[in-house]
Amino acid sequence: MKKLTSISLLFCIFFLLPAGCKVNNVATAQNLDMTNLKDAEDKKKRFFDFMRPIINDENNRVLLLRESLLAAKKNNYRKAFVRRTAEDYGLQWDTSNENWEKLLQHVDAVALELALAQSANESAWGQSRFAQEGNNFFGQWCYKKGCGMIPDDRDHGTYHEVSRFKNVNSSVRSYIRNINTGPAYETLRDVRKKNRAAGNNPDAEAQAGGLLKYSQRGERYVKEIRSMIRINRELMLGN
Repeated sequence: MKKLTSISLLFCIFFLLPAGCKVNNVATAQNLDMTNLKDAEDKKKRFFDFMRPIINDENNRVLLLRESLLAAKKNNYRKAFVRRTAEDYGLQWDTSNENWEKLLQHVDAVALELALAQSANESAWGQSRFAQEGNNFFGQWCYKKGCGMIPDDRDHGTYHEVSRFKNVNSSVRSYIRNINTGPAYETLRDVRKKNRAAGNNPDAEAQAGGLLKYSQRGERYVKEIRSMIRINRELMLGN
């Protein structure tokens, strides 16, 4: 991922958040070239090389926001910004309820390998109908009529649709926000917080344990994601 200079980093933190800074070009599913593949490893490498910079960029947005919050906490300033951010993440925030620990638990990056594994699993390596037609790489749903694409196998009496995004970047951004705000992923955020507190690198396999409610497959889904991470870790990291 392209690194930001110290001046542009400070500008991003104090003036552009929570939108963050654009680092790489916006991509759509059509930019993912999966033709003329040599073998399965080539398919995986192309997919991971395509998704990695997008995930890194979107994680960077969140980390910039986190740095801005930490600076505000340290210097006891920008209180309106902190309150707006907390409310944006679904947390109540006032002078009698400044729960910094909870706020910072929500505003953090998702482990790269975890996001890569889920995007590959949910999008059939970028080739699913929902990825190709709606840039949806994480199987995300919406519930307002006309908000997305209707699944062919949707159960009778259910009304969800599969979200449509203008680009892959937006899909990744929505996924990270879902992980950071959804009540179903509190366990994942707790694992992430403990991992950070211990001074360790993000543990993607441990975070995957908090995905029991991401899929109807429950524990089987968690095992699938963990297996994908173990088998593909070097390709995921670009080694």
